[in-house]
This record gives sequence, C-alpha cells and structure tokens, in this order.
Amino acid sequence: MSAAIKQTEPSTPFEGINWEFLIALAKKHDSLLMIEPALNKLSLPDEVRKAFNELKNFYLARIIRQNIEAENVLSRLEKQNIRYLKMKGSHIKDFYPDPLMRSFNDIDLLIDKENLLKAKPLMESLGYTLKNSVDYHDEYEKDSFYIYELHSSLVSKKEKYRKVFENPFEKAIQEKNSLGFKLRNEYLYLHLFFHLYNHFTSTGCGVRLFADFLVFREYIKDIDQKFIDSVIEKYKMTEFKATVDELTDYFFFGKEVSEKTEKIAEYIFTNETTGVYKFHVASFGFFGKIGFFLRNWFPKAKDLAFRYPVLEKHPVLLPVCWIRRIFYTLFFNRKAIKEQAESIKTVNSEEYKQIKEIRESAKNGTP
Repeated sequence: MSAAIKQTEPSTPFEGINWEFLIALAKKHDSLLMIEPALNKLSLPDEVRKAFNELKNFYLARIIRQNIEAENVLSRLEKQNIRYLKMKGSHIKDFYPDPLMRSFNDIDLLIDKENLLKAKPLMESLGYTLKNSVDYHDEYEKDSFYIYELHSSLVSKKEKYRKVFENPFEKAIQEKNSLGFKLRNEYLYLHLFFHLYNHFTSTGCGVRLFADFLVFREYIKDIDQKFIDSVIEKYKMTEFKATVDELTDYFFFGKEVSEKTEKIAEYIFTNETTGVYKFHVASFGFFGKIGFFLRNWFPKAKDLAFRYPVLEKHPVLLPVCWIRRIFYTLFFNRKAIKEQAESIKTVNSEEYKQIKEIRESAKNGTP
C-alpha cells in the first residue's frame, strides 16, 4: 500500500510469502485496487496472478458501475437545483495517484436539510428505496448494490464536536460549473479523523482508513496544520492523533514503534475496513446488550416510520409493525438473528477485555 500510494518501488517479497493470504487480507480490508500498482511490479506465481486479476476486474467493474450511477444521481440533483457536498471516500479519492485506488461501499453526499424531503421522490424515481433514517442522514439502496447516504449534517447532533462542522457549505469550495462542493482541506482532514475515531472506538477499523492520512502527508500540502491541531486539542484528542500519526509511520514508513503500538496495529489488521459488528456490541455490559437488542427489535414509531409510513399518521399500529418485522426476519433474514445471537456470547469475554485495553491505550497515546 505504501509503495503504491507513494509511487515507489515495492520491497522484494520475503522468501516463502503466502500470496493467497496477502490477497485475502487485501480483500478483507477492501484495498485490493490500492495495492494493485505495487503488485504489478512484482513477479507473482501464474495461478496467483490469475486469481488476483479476476478479483481486480470484479472491483474495477464495481467502481465503474458506481461512477456511472453517480453521474446519473448528481445530474438529477442538479436538475432539481439541489446543491451537494461530496463526503469522505468520494472526496479523498481524487487525491490518490489514481482515484480507482480508493474504493468505498456507499456514497455519502450532504445536502441542505430542507432538500432531504425533496430528494426522496427523486431517489425513488431512480429506483432507490429508503432503507434507514437517523437524525442526520437517510440511507437509500438500489438493486442490493448501490447505496447512497444523503446527509443533512456532516456528523450526528449527538457528537461533542458537531459545532466544528456547522454550516458545512461555508467550509467548502464549489466545483466549477457545478452545484457540487468539497470541504476545504482542513475540514476534510478533521472529518476523516473524527470518522476514524468513531469507528476505532466502537466497531473498530481496518488499515485502509489510515491510508487516507498517508495521502494527506504525500499530496495535500496546502493545509493549516495549526488549525487542525487546535481543534483536536480542544476536544481532548491530541493523544489519539499522536497514535494515528505513529501508526501511519509504522504502517507506511517502517518506523520502529512501542510494543503497545504494535498491539494496536495487530488489532487493526484483525479488523475489517470499517470494523466488526460484534466488537461494537461487545462494548456493552450484559444489561446494556439486552437494552441494545430490545431497542433494535422494538424501535420507537418515529424510528420505524421510514419502513412503515403508516406509522406517521397512526403510531398506535406500532405493535403490529413490530410483529410483522419479526416474522419477516425469521423467514427471510435469519442471518441477522444468528449474528446478534453470536454477539451476545461475547459478554465478559477475554477477547473484548484485550480490545478495550487496546482502544484505551490508543486514546491515551503511546509512550
């Protein structure tokens, strides 16, 4: 990843390297296209090269389909005179040596709050279904493949640092001949930083999110680092930033780090791109887990209205919707039940105690 992003020659692979495992790891961390430029400079066994090329073509096809769909969605937003701000992966990818290197599963766009309702019939006319709705974004899905999150704010109202991202369009630059906006570099960094923090301290995160910070070091020079540091210090995350910087040094520059940081790095490699569900659930105590699952299975009417619109006018029908939802899951989505049952088993597990220690050491800095 380091060689591909920095556009340098990759190191000679060590003797006996397990290529199949390396490719499986890249797939797990959704970074196959990120390492592709480096692997092209190495001599791989024929069967490994063939398997890699098949996976590469699959991911390329996925991104090309996403790009074609994005052009369609954005053009429809513009026709409706709806301005939008590209978030996270759809923004940072343009700083990579090749935008195809930075993949993402969903596309995040921020639009003005008053346009969220206006966007709903637009998305439905394009074949999308509203799958979920929270306090600051609506999630749309199409063909079990395309996922769009339309945000009314960059972060949840519950976050302590929400004021940093108030009036987001004032913190962004408009693209030429377009209603599209992109955050100024400082706010892009902060948004990615807080996004990483949230994943790391809940579900966990993979190494790909750290690659974005390598891109900042290598290619984004026009940035007010003092402003970034002052914001991070204000919210008492200076130690976590020091950990992120040290991990970036370790991952991509081969610098020696403490044993504690090596343990954090190992935890990141055992994770997936944006974390593992069971790690988030494991953070609750026993009664906390019970409360979490009760809220999941028996949500409030306002939280379930996106799926059952009848609740907007007739919230008294909420128990009926609960029963219908449970029966649907039992017959058509048993995987969800199995995953949640497995998560309950992690109560007081030794694995989570270790994870908690690693998370705390990252937040408190490393010696």
